[in-house]
Amino acid sequence: MRRGCPQVDLLLVVVVAGVVLMLWPLLQSQQQAREWAMKALRRECQQQGLQLLDDTVELSRTRLRLRKGRFLTDRVFTFEFSSTGDDRYCGELHLTGLRIMSLQLEPHRI
Repeated sequence: MRRGCPQVDLLLVVVVAGVVLMLWPLLQSQQQAREWAMKALRRECQQQGLQLLDDTVELSRTRLRLRKGRFLTDRVFTFEFSSTGDDRYCGELHLTGLRIMSLQLEPHRI
């Protein structure tokens, strides 16, 4: 019984490692963007007297955008917040790179 050529196995390992190395910065920037979004949302909710429901922050959309000759990542995070502690409302944070482009909150009780 003959096994596969060791050169092919080594090539597969090199290709998989290359793909992982190429995607690693993207995964790191995703994590950094989520942390940035969490800080911005906490700050905004605190300023408005709202409670950010931390476990609800999630990345809902990502796309690359060419702006001034550079590629930037547009990310949209959705989240939930409460104004009284007994209710839940939705919001949306739009980031381009690490810059806040918009923050939208559902109408809520004050």
